Amino acid sequence: MRAVLSLLMLSALSAAAVPTLSVDARSVDVPTVEAPALVTWRDLSDNPCRWLGRKVRVRMQFESELADWNPYMTRFGRGQFDALRGWSDGQFPWIEAEYNSPEVLFFVRKGSAEQHALDDAATYSRYEFTVVVREVFLDTPWAEIVAVHTMPEQIREATVIHAARAIDLMEKQAWRLARLELDVALEAPLPEAAGNELKRLVEICGKSGDSTVK
Repeated sequence: MRAVLSLLMLSALSAAAVPTLSVDARSVDVPTVEAPALVTWRDLSDNPCRWLGRKVRVRMQFESELADWNPYMTRFGRGQFDALRGWSDGQFPWIEAEYNSPEVLFFVRKGSAEQHALDDAATYSRYEFTVVVREVFLDTPWAEIVAVHTMPEQIREATVIHAARAIDLMEKQAWRLARLELDVALEAPLPEAAGNELKRLVEICGKSGDSTVK
């Protein structure tokens, strides 16, 4: 009997010595993964060494895939990469000089998921790319695309045409007709910078038209 009591006491003491852990799944903190910084092409190109080796997000309006380019001494040879050229959000392609000079250049690895995500890319398609600045050469960031996200807001061909017509009409002081062209140009969802610029032109037309009437 004493042996049984001793065993029972030992079992009770052992159970008391082991702490009871209560896990509440709702209280567990899950670490959040911070998205790479969203920067402009000008941020990258004005100070490329600052971003060397870093992953960032950049938005670009696609213009074309380059058929040929000089990789110089970089890793971005034509056998391993495709080169994509486009307009930055700070460029407005309804201005002829900017239309002819898309300033953004990124590289995507051949055969990668990112390359296949761009199979349907067409002129004026707009993307948010996650890129890694792999090298700085000729004071230029050479960056590889590592993720692709399609953006619904873009400067479409119709916007370019109507905005260009509006500017031509403004130069001729045909303010009312220019305003009509700008109204059409503003119908589609636009990147913020492009929308603000067209609204600025609308305001100029309104003020200039009022002063002409007076």
